[in-house]
Amino acid sequence: MTHRITHFMTAMALTGLAVFIGVLQALVPAASAQALSGIGHGPGYLSQDGWWLGTYRLDDGAQGFCLHAGRPSPTGHTLEYADGDALGWFSADQAARLAYISRTWAGTDDRLTAAAGQIATWMVAGLGGRTPESYAARAGSDAGAVLALAHSMADESARLASTAVRAEAVVELATTGPGRVRVEVTAERLTGSELLPAAAHSATVALDGASFSDGTTTATIETGRDVPIIPSGEESSVAVLATATLDGLPYGTGLRIAVPHGDAQSLLMAVPASTTASAGASTSGPSPLPFQPRVETVTSAPVVTVGDRISDRLRVSVDGGEGLLPTWGVHASDEGFLPVEAVVESSLLGPFAEPIEPAESAPADAPVVCTVETVVTGVGEYETPSCVLSEPGYYVWIEQIDPERLSPELGGTRMRPWHSSFGVASEITRAMPVVAPASAATTLAATGADSGVLLGWGAAGLAAVGFGLVALLGPRRTRRPAPLHRAGRELPGA
Repeated sequence: MTHRITHFMTAMALTGLAVFIGVLQALVPAASAQALSGIGHGPGYLSQDGWWLGTYRLDDGAQGFCLHAGRPSPTGHTLEYADGDALGWFSADQAARLAYISRTWAGTDDRLTAAAGQIATWMVAGLGGRTPESYAARAGSDAGAVLALAHSMADESARLASTAVRAEAVVELATTGPGRVRVEVTAERLTGSELLPAAAHSATVALDGASFSDGTTTATIETGRDVPIIPSGEESSVAVLATATLDGLPYGTGLRIAVPHGDAQSLLMAVPASTTASAGASTSGPSPLPFQPRVETVTSAPVVTVGDRISDRLRVSVDGGEGLLPTWGVHASDEGFLPVEAVVESSLLGPFAEPIEPAESAPADAPVVCTVETVVTGVGEYETPSCVLSEPGYYVWIEQIDPERLSPELGGTRMRPWHSSFGVASEITRAMPVVAPASAATTLAATGADSGVLLGWGAAGLAAVGFGLVALLGPRRTRRPAPLHRAGRELPGA
């Protein structure tokens, strides 16, 4: 019976050992199969009765805090790294606080900080049935300072520990001039979301469709601050994409734990901040570059008669140049991008008695016949409404475009003003006076007959005319012919 029982106990022991090894293998990821050794103490205090308070070191140079109060020292034991999430030893809140402690204080070289960090770690992971004061006593005369700092660390870990971090990017275009890009970082604290203050971190931002002020498309910028960007391209509308990446952020619940192969302390290892975050943002809108309209004009007729109507023919184009949009501008609407609507104001000046001489601007006292308006929506040809010329003389058109007639959202701030000069030859019209047409026949003053009577002469008419002529000429006189003479005699019948 005893023998059988002995075999049974041996079988149970072997089974238990297999289960323990299986659990240990499950807790320690295969990627961390390289064994490490605990080589001794880091900074801290050794009490008079031989108890240690501080960090422990491994042979790879890393150090950390003990996690399980009361277990034997890890010095001399073989350990392997494991991911804290895979172990599942702690709640989300505990993991967040321990991760904060490990990132912030586990790598210290100061013994008071190491001792206080060790107590703060046990205050989160478990004190093993003892009080913080009892552990702080191992620091001797520094016990009070160690205890106070440990409580401060524990409180800070509760306040600033985070479960995650996220980044957000904003990219905007201005109505005119540079736009902006901004990267914000929000930490998911145990107490709620916290938008981090300006310059808390740095982000690497890559731009597509725009550049930074120095002309580059990639830059490292401080979070929480607006950074100017300049849209690129020569189209009337632009699209900009910003992509932000942040590395080495000290947030989240990531833990690296050194797990021993035997009965000893597991260590909460100091790790560098390694959380990453990324964000992207895009926008599109009218190009913020200004555009310069230009108008060439030709009057509809260079010579007319008083009473005629004339108009002005407009040929609209866009001037190029440094810093100018080489095409007609657009504005955003519910229907998409629409052309900016410019109003060409045309004034017909005159009449002037003498031919018009060119000048930069019209005389202040120049008479105005009419002022008409033409809405233009881009490059092309247009014609103004017409005006009547009521007096003879010389007339000339002048034009202007005033951007202030448009609101900024309709493109008024991006359109530059324009006006024509005075006396351009192609704008001048001469109005000639009306000349009365000549009559077909004049009125006969003596008879009072009008021209219509003569248009249908008949026999009676001709006879009357003949009688009139006789009357005017008087009675006919008869002249006798001179006698003809032949040599020495008169001709017979003399």
